[in-house]
Amino acid sequence: MTTKNILLWEYIREIRGQKYILVKKTDKEYFVFRTPAQSEKSQNQFSLENWEGEIVPWGGVPAKVRGWLARKKVKADPKKQEILIPERS
Repeated sequence: MTTKNILLWEYIREIRGQKYILVKKTDKEYFVFRTPAQSEKSQNQFSLENWEGEIVPWGGVPAKVRGWLARKKVKADPKKQEILIPERS
């Protein structure tokens, strides 16, 4: 995946030396990017501007980051764990 399709990203927080970033892929799709990646063998490797890292599946998102995402009103897509979708109002 390249950054050409990325519309917007927003820094979430740093936990144990890893930065977590919310990336808006389309109007209705987001994902969490973590840099540096936990494993160089990760299948979800991704480059965002000058950072190398990985897309984090929902199960790998720390509780503090999940809390931040809940305040932003995004949740995991039940069909694909790497994608987040806006909550319905």
